[in-house]
Amino acid sequence: MVVRKTINKKYALISVFDKNKLNYLCKNLKLHNYEFISTGSTCAKIKSLGYNCKEISAITKFKEMLDGRVKTLNQKIYASLLHKRENKKHVKEFKKLNFPDIDLVVVNLYPFKKSLNSNNEDKIIEMIDIGGVSLIRAASKNFKYVTTICDMSDYSYLIKEINKNNGNTSIGFRKIMAQKAFKITADYDAEINKWLGNKTASKNKFKLRYGENPNQKSYIEINKNNSIFDYQINGKEISYNNIIDVDSGLRCLSEFSEPTTVILKHTNPCGVASSENISTSFKRAYDADPKSAFGGVVLLNRSVNLNLANKIFKSFFEIIVAPEFERSALNLLKKKSRLILLKIKNNYFDNFEVKSTSFGNIFQSSGLEKINKNFISHSSSITTTNKYLSDLIFSLKVVRHLKSNAIVLSKNKQTVGLGIGQTNRIDSLKIALNRKKISFKASDFVCASDGFFPFIDGLKLLRASGCRAIAQPSGSINDKKIISYAIQNNLPLYFTKNRLFKH
Repeated sequence: MVVRKTINKKYALISVFDKNKLNYLCKNLKLHNYEFISTGSTCAKIKSLGYNCKEISAITKFKEMLDGRVKTLNQKIYASLLHKRENKKHVKEFKKLNFPDIDLVVVNLYPFKKSLNSNNEDKIIEMIDIGGVSLIRAASKNFKYVTTICDMSDYSYLIKEINKNNGNTSIGFRKIMAQKAFKITADYDAEINKWLGNKTASKNKFKLRYGENPNQKSYIEINKNNSIFDYQINGKEISYNNIIDVDSGLRCLSEFSEPTTVILKHTNPCGVASSENISTSFKRAYDADPKSAFGGVVLLNRSVNLNLANKIFKSFFEIIVAPEFERSALNLLKKKSRLILLKIKNNYFDNFEVKSTSFGNIFQSSGLEKINKNFISHSSSITTTNKYLSDLIFSLKVVRHLKSNAIVLSKNKQTVGLGIGQTNRIDSLKIALNRKKISFKASDFVCASDGFFPFIDGLKLLRASGCRAIAQPSGSINDKKIISYAIQNNLPLYFTKNRLFKH
């Protein structure tokens, strides 16, 4: 055990918010020749208890200022706390200051956590201790020579220690107290960080109509310059589901440069079409699945004119999103007072996506690599026409935004059958083919799948239904069988560069 060398006079710097047990502390320290140095109110209390005490400002020759906000932040104090007693250079520099050699620091901090019960922000801020934390950290860093006490429950532990060691403390004791001191200051800073974080979040927090269901409360934290509310030009209050749908729809729409409409329901596109003009695009997207489009979200990448507004007005939709609305179109659509209209010219997506789980937030890169002819390669010498290839590219752009297992059947850049969110690919394919059978008579189409077909049963079904080309990722142990079947049946099969799953 290393014990500090006994000296005739020792100095304790005491600065405490909670002055309970101060008499007990001073009485026992005085028995071991400790002299007291203190700050304003603590100094006054020690003197009132009958003990001599030097006010720190009198020693530093630096008067407290800013209503006590600055009182212990002084180089003489920190030189006393931080100089190495066995380092001749340190000792020589310190002696020039003609300042007491502080052996013991007793500090308890402003009760920041308790102050949070107040609604007065200014009072809470004043309870953020600066000097006290700095004294504790400096003394604890130099635990080889200085003892730090910042918890009143350790007063009795300190007295037992100095009684046992003739007024001094052991290195083991000082190290334990230093460890505890850093834990206390770390927790203290964490509480401040938490409070400030909540304050910042609350300023950017907006209540939503409700969550996924009306019984669920919901809010949004805005972390960008523009929020969804800045884009709204008509309609009812925006809900949790509205925001998720619009975000999902915009991500899909961002795939296309030509006039395109995405009609979305429950985050999944139910009709997508690209055409020579936006009005035709809307009609074809709507015709892809009129039943599912009811009550959905319509997203367009061109301005809405009166002709298009008339078509939209005839059906029931929750939200219309477009980069611009001509005045006449806006006047018509606003007749539906609850119809949410959002004017969004550009939407930029983060490079990373985040989801909240019970185990913490998980992140992944957005994976929005451009889909074009370079994204696919044919698996054999059997190729397709430019028309069908163009439809394959279109289909892949859509399939990336459907829940897996996802299937997109399309013709002439119009979705004609979608299979979404099934637990196996063959069921998803059957749903897509059934949808096509209901709404479209033409037999020829192309198919895009977000994952590979694990067996040839999917290809057999597609071939029998009139499919002219297929795009899927590779990676199945049955890839060779799939390729062999495609070659034998003259069915163009393309492999995608990446898998396109969306859970």
